[in-house]
Amino acid sequence: MAKNRKSAREKLEEAKGLPKIVMDTPKGAMLVPKPLDVDSLIRKVKRGKLVTVGRIRERLARDFGVDWTCPMTTGRD
Repeated sequence: MAKNRKSAREKLEEAKGLPKIVMDTPKGAMLVPKPLDVDSLIRKVKRGKLVTVGRIRERLARDFGVDWTCPMTTGRD
């Protein structure tokens, strides 16, 4: 097996240029989050509780002071 495969943690850590705020979208300022920010919020969810991607996006938008969060980047694994 080739050793050039990256671990999940390596993929999370290598998001170059993120987080990024895009100002000129039709819905207002958009956050393109860093995967580690999404991961951090997911890890704060208590065992047995449910959190949706929509709620994570709302929280990230509020924390970064933007209008919305990129759905593609937030839901990416």
